[in-house]
Amino acid sequence: MSNEESIAFIGLGAMGWCIAANLATAAAEGDVASPVTVWNRTSAKAERHAAAFGTRCARTLLDASRADVIITCLPTSAEVAAVVAELAPELKAGSLWIDCTSGDPNTTRETARVLERVGVMMVDSPVSGGPDGAKTGELTAMIGGDANRRAQPVISLFAKKKIVHCGPIGAGHAVKAMNNCLNAAHLIAGGEALIALAKWGVQPDIALAAINASSGRSLQTEVRLPGEVLSRKFNYGFKLGLMLKDVGVAVDGLLSSSNGSKDSIFPVVKRLLEKSSIDEGYDADYTRVVRTLELDAGIVLHETSAASTVS
Repeated sequence: MSNEESIAFIGLGAMGWCIAANLATAAAEGDVASPVTVWNRTSAKAERHAAAFGTRCARTLLDASRADVIITCLPTSAEVAAVVAELAPELKAGSLWIDCTSGDPNTTRETARVLERVGVMMVDSPVSGGPDGAKTGELTAMIGGDANRRAQPVISLFAKKKIVHCGPIGAGHAVKAMNNCLNAAHLIAGGEALIALAKWGVQPDIALAAINASSGRSLQTEVRLPGEVLSRKFNYGFKLGLMLKDVGVAVDGLLSSSNGSKDSIFPVVKRLLEKSSIDEGYDADYTRVVRTLELDAGIVLHETSAASTVS
């Protein structure tokens, strides 16, 4: 990648805000052309980003269309497809489109074909690591379609933890959907285990002390359950509705197309997330799926005790 290549970043949500900030740092250090252009559906947010990090606020989507590298980080692949449809006639032939959205691999393949017709290469690069990882640049990127490694130098500016080339276009999104399925399944399984143990009189933090030194441990038991659930913070920074969307991509798309077992655990995870999104709301933190389990069981998980009444 040339340090003269310009970058436009579209979508300043919880992850996009921080990724674009890291790209602005790279621009200030001369790794890419400065300034990085940013666009958000609400222009006031792009203006705040520009004021905080020295990026340039795009007043319209068309302001982002002439960049050498366009990066999207949007709620779903449907929004990405809509942005591509609007910008395609104005894009520079030979430019690169990197999609960091946690998206649908089938929609991504269709979008890549639209971009290919105007001479633009698309790479899917969803990331994992949460808002804290996005802030520090310690993200894992799951890449699809970057056969010639053209996108890797750009992605390495914000995904310093690990970059994995997963396969053809859409493969990164497929892996991310399954990763989030596992994430939610581990959290739900851990929550169920703690509730069952609490009914036996085992305090949740005591149970986790044993589990986290044993073979049943996971990131969810080591970090998410104590840090977000037992603390009652429920503030990891990833929306319940977005987790449901990703699990839906895995269950309704990947599993159904592969003729997965009718006894698969992932559809159960999806149903619990659907119920929780009704109980807690789309914008609630995804860790609040454990609240749905608590309400059903009549148990509240605390750091030092489990109360028998739900508050």
